[in-house]
Amino acid sequence: MPIVSEKNIARVSFCYAVIVVGLMTLATGALFITKKVATLETDLSQLEEEFIAEQKTQLKVDVDDLLGRIEAQNTRMNQRLQESLATRVEEARRIASSLSVTMGDHLPPEKRVEMIREAIRPIRLNENLGYFFIFTLDGQAVLYPADPDAEGSNFLTNNIGGGPEVIRAMIAIAREQGRGFFRYHWTKPKRDDGKLFEKVSYVTLFEPLGWLIGTGEYVDDLDALAQTSVAEELCASLSAEGNDYFFVYDIHNLQGGEDFATMLVNSNRPDLVGQKISDDYPDAHGTEFRKIFMEGIRNTGEAYVVYWYQKPDGSGEGRKLSFFKFYPKWNWIVARGIYFDRLDAVIAQKKADLRQKVKDDILLLSLLFLLAVTIALIVAYHFSKGLQNIFDRHKKTREEQYLQLENLHHALEQQSRRDSLTGIYNRGYFNKQLTVEISRTARNNTTLSLILFDIDWFKKINDSLGHPAGDKVLQELAELVGKNIRPTDTLARWGGEEFALLAAAADSESALALAEKLRNLIARHIFSTQSRITCSFGVTSYRPPEEADLFIQRADDALYQAKQGGRNHSCVL
Repeated sequence: MPIVSEKNIARVSFCYAVIVVGLMTLATGALFITKKVATLETDLSQLEEEFIAEQKTQLKVDVDDLLGRIEAQNTRMNQRLQESLATRVEEARRIASSLSVTMGDHLPPEKRVEMIREAIRPIRLNENLGYFFIFTLDGQAVLYPADPDAEGSNFLTNNIGGGPEVIRAMIAIAREQGRGFFRYHWTKPKRDDGKLFEKVSYVTLFEPLGWLIGTGEYVDDLDALAQTSVAEELCASLSAEGNDYFFVYDIHNLQGGEDFATMLVNSNRPDLVGQKISDDYPDAHGTEFRKIFMEGIRNTGEAYVVYWYQKPDGSGEGRKLSFFKFYPKWNWIVARGIYFDRLDAVIAQKKADLRQKVKDDILLLSLLFLLAVTIALIVAYHFSKGLQNIFDRHKKTREEQYLQLENLHHALEQQSRRDSLTGIYNRGYFNKQLTVEISRTARNNTTLSLILFDIDWFKKINDSLGHPAGDKVLQELAELVGKNIRPTDTLARWGGEEFALLAAAADSESALALAEKLRNLIARHIFSTQSRITCSFGVTSYRPPEEADLFIQRADDALYQAKQGGRNHSCVL
């Protein structure tokens, strides 16, 4: 006996109604929960991307700000060092003046010169690296501690140190200005290689004896002092902000390797400060992050790296994002990192919220299921008795209506997608398909090409043969092209006599070959109007992440060039 018959259809329908209501309730609930979970995963992925992008921007701002502070501090240090030079030279001049006045009437000139010279000779500056020098205004060395044997020599007639031109320029400053700074190149004491180093000096005129008194510092020594001072100040001022902190490397070898850098500042790892480090240092997951950021430094002068590193609070290792930027003036790399703790906390809270939400939804769905089944029982009971008659009476009507609806739906669908004249896709559907293909191309990292083509001198066909003949040509052209493309290609009427062809998984070379194939087919084909036509083709390939409008415009530009090139031609851009 069949399960369903005309006699028991009401009873079976009643049972089926209960089952269907229950299953639909459960299915709806399961679908709802599944979408919740999927949405959460998407949200978490997007949240991480937005977090990283935001932190990258902030890290770059922070590092650039610190580099600005370093540059300003370097400028202030050099200014203070130069001011110190001027102050010490003026003090030496006052010493000479005081001794000259005090002993001027009691000692002969040569003794007075010796007493002043020997009083100034032992004075040293900046950790015993700097010294005072004295020259007469005709170039004779009165005091030159870097080479005492040269004292008494005329530096305008020999090539000691940086040469006569340097001494002549200093004398000019003393004569014309009385005092001032001067940059030049000079040999370093205790070096016999004759190499010259940039130096800045301050000189002043000592009129009573016709001298210039001066002192100077080598620029590389000034830079070294400035770097040491700035590094010490950074160590003292840059403390960790929670688990986020700055760190600074002094780079010895931009190619990396063993001892490629010295750690200058790192509040998280004070044990490394002042130590040379290697780039062969993997994190907990095997990422050699030092090699990664050094490659970025060599290529662009900066780098972002995600890796694992111990936290300042002693809670173990954590995933962090750091930004590294090269400061070429001192061969420093200044960096700042941010741990992902905040992001991980947000993700953990969202997951906890989801679990609780799922539990609440399951409880709610259970109640809805019981309610739906109860209502279904009541409704089914009242309507089951009359269901058989209603079923018989309306069965045929439903079938007829369903068939009409299907036909209408199919007609509407075709009308919305197809061009009424040629039967191929219309421009509206093509634009939708273009959006789909661009998304797929970006997602799968594949190729996508667009071909725009139209009929050369189509107006002449309409003018000479009439518009019906022109319509016939358009129909036959669409049919000819449609038979010679792949099933995966999308052909549409773009407007008037212009057509668009979207070639999925095709690069510009393949698309150009297809365009040439179609162009030759069309040129050889004899249409029903007993006429031959030609077409011009514009070809281009999609270039992520450009917008669709730019993609289309480039194909249109290629088509324009094809026409300018004489028509019946294919051009690729």
